[in-house]
Amino acid sequence: MIVASSQRSVAVKKLNLTSQQRWLAGWILLTLGLATLPFGWAWLTTPPGQEFSGLLFNASDGNTYLSKMEEGRQGSWLFYLVYTGEPGGSGAFTYLFYLLLGKLAGILSLPNIIVFHLSRLVGGLALLLVSYRFIQKLFADTLRQRFAFRLVCLSAGLGWLLVLVTPNPPDFWVAEGYTFQSIFVNPHFPVATALLIYIVIGCMLGLEGQGFRAYWKTGLASFALGFVHPFLLFTLAGVLGLFWLRRVFAFKRIDWSGFSGLVLTGLAGTPGPFLTWWGTTHDPLLNRWMQQNDTPSLDFLTMLGAYGLLIPMALAGVWWVERSLRNKNLEGDKEAEKELLRWRLVTTWLVVTIVLLALPFNFSRRFLEGIHLPLCCLATAGYYAVFPQAGYRLKEKVLTFVLSLSSLGLVIISVALLYLPHDDLYDPVHSPYLSQGEVAAIGWLDQHSHPGEVILTGPVLGNVLPGRVLRPVFYGHLYETLDSKRKLAQVRQFLDTNTPGTFREELIQNERLTYLVYGWRERQLGGFDPASAGWPLLFNRDGVQIYHLT
Repeated sequence: MIVASSQRSVAVKKLNLTSQQRWLAGWILLTLGLATLPFGWAWLTTPPGQEFSGLLFNASDGNTYLSKMEEGRQGSWLFYLVYTGEPGGSGAFTYLFYLLLGKLAGILSLPNIIVFHLSRLVGGLALLLVSYRFIQKLFADTLRQRFAFRLVCLSAGLGWLLVLVTPNPPDFWVAEGYTFQSIFVNPHFPVATALLIYIVIGCMLGLEGQGFRAYWKTGLASFALGFVHPFLLFTLAGVLGLFWLRRVFAFKRIDWSGFSGLVLTGLAGTPGPFLTWWGTTHDPLLNRWMQQNDTPSLDFLTMLGAYGLLIPMALAGVWWVERSLRNKNLEGDKEAEKELLRWRLVTTWLVVTIVLLALPFNFSRRFLEGIHLPLCCLATAGYYAVFPQAGYRLKEKVLTFVLSLSSLGLVIISVALLYLPHDDLYDPVHSPYLSQGEVAAIGWLDQHSHPGEVILTGPVLGNVLPGRVLRPVFYGHLYETLDSKRKLAQVRQFLDTNTPGTFREELIQNERLTYLVYGWRERQLGGFDPASAGWPLLFNRDGVQIYHLT
C-alpha cells in the first residue's frame, strides 16, 4: 500500500509538471501565433497581380534591416549607408546581426524576408522562455507565475482607449517597450532583450554563490549583446552595478569575487560598441547619420498612457518589496533573504531605467527595451499584495484580457490596414503591396544597374529598393537618408509639373542621379511627365518606367 501510494504521488507530480509545460507551450504558441497572423493573412490575401512586401508594422525601418541583410548576403562584413546618394563612405563593423542573417539567407537560398521573420519568431521564443525562467526565480506559486507570464506575453498600456483621441498611441509604435510588440516588429528587439534577461539571471545566480560557473556564460551573452543592440549595455551596467552596491550594504561586506564577475561580464560586451563607435566616427557619412538619428524619450504623460494599469500595480509591487518584504524577520532565514535580494534586483532595474530615460541622450527611448519584464513582475506582486484574498480579486484572466487590449488591437489594426485603399504615397506601412510593374522594375534594376548608381524615386519605392537591390537611393528613410527633409522636398519639387527643367538638371548633376523609377505613386506626387524631358526610356511595364537620367 505504501509503495502504491508513493507511486501515485510520483505520477501526480509528473502529471502536474506536464500540465505546467503544456500551459507554457500554449501561451508561447498563442503569443507567437498572434505575432505571425497579420503577416500570414497578408500573404494569403495578396490581391491578384501584386506582391506583399512582407512588412506591416514599422515597415520603414524594417526595409532598412532588409538592406543590411542584403549587404551581408552579397558578402560584406561592413555596414554601408545605402539610403543616401553621397559618395565616400568607408563602412563600419556594425549591424553584424543583420549582416549575419543575410549571409544565412544566402547559404539557405531563402529570400531575406523569410529569414527575417523566422529569426523574429526564434528570437521571440527565446525571449519568452528566458522571461519565464526569470519569473520562476521570483515566484514560487504557480498561480502567480502564470499571471506574470501572461502579462509579459501580451500586456501593454491604454492605447486601445487613447486611439479615440490620438492617432498614434505609444503602445502601437514604441515597440521596444513591450514584449509582444518587440516580437511583432523585428528580430533584434527580442534577441537583444532575451540576451539582457539571460545575463541578469546569470549574474544574479553568480552573486548568490555560483561564481564563475555563471559568469563565463554571461560573458558570452554580453559579447553577443554588444553586437546585436549595444544600447542595452548601459542598462546592464546600471542595473548590475547598483544591485551589487545594494548587496554590499545588505551584507555589510564587499563581494570582490562578484564584482570581478560583473566587470568581466561588462568588459566582454565592449567590442561591439567600440567597433560601432570607431566605424561611425571615421566614416563621414555614418557620422552625419548618427548626428541626425534622434529617438528621444517619451514625456511623462505619454509614459503614463504607454503602460496604463501596469504602473499603479507595479508601484504597489515596489511598496511591497521595499516595505512589507523588507520588514519581515529575515534573521537566519536564508531563503527569505534570497527572495528579498532578488526582488531588489527587480526594483533596481526599474529605477535604473527611469534614470536612463531622463538622461539627455538622443537615443534615450532605447532604454525602454527590457523594462516590460520587471514591470510585469512588480505588477503581479503588487496585485497580490493589494488583494491577498482571492475573493476580493478581479479574476486574473479578465485582468489579463483588459491589459492585453492594445496588443490585440495592434493585430486587428494590422489586418484592417490590408483592406484600406493602398494609395499612400509616403508610408510603406499603409502600402504593404507592390504592383507587378514595381516588382518587375526592381528586377530590372537588379540585373542592369551597377553599384554606386543613385536611384531617384518616390518615398515608398525609395524605402523598399535598397532591401531588394543594393543600390543607393536619393531619398528612402527619415534617418538613414542624410539631410532627409531637404531631399524629400526636392523629390516633390522634381516631380512637380510646374518645376523648371533647370532645377532637375542641376539636381541630377549635383546628386549624381542615374535612374528615375516612375510609377503610379510618383505620378500622383506631382504630375510631371518624364517623357517630356527627353531622357532615354530603359524599362516600361504596367505603368512603371525607368529613365536614364542624362
